[in-house]
Amino acid sequence: MSIAWYLVVSAFIFALGVGGVLVRRNPLVILLCLELMLNAANLALVAFSRMHGNGDGQIFAIIVMVVAAAEVTVGLG
Repeated sequence: MSIAWYLVVSAFIFALGVGGVLVRRNPLVILLCLELMLNAANLALVAFSRMHGNGDGQIFAIIVMVVAAAEVTVGLG
C-alpha cells in the first residue's frame, strides 16, 4: 500500500479529534478526542518510519503512547 493511504486515514482521524475538541465541553470527551489526535500522529509517524526504512518514528510513537497512557490515567483519576 502507498503511504498516501496511511496519511489520508491519519488526517481523517486527526480531523475527527480536532472537531471533538472544538465542539465538546465535557473534559473526558475532550481527553478522548486528544487521544484520537495522538493516535493519528502515531499512525503518520509509523508510516513515515516504514517508508524510510528505519525505526526512529516507531520509537517516537511508543513515547507518544506512554504520554497518552499518562493522560488517560489523569482523566480516569
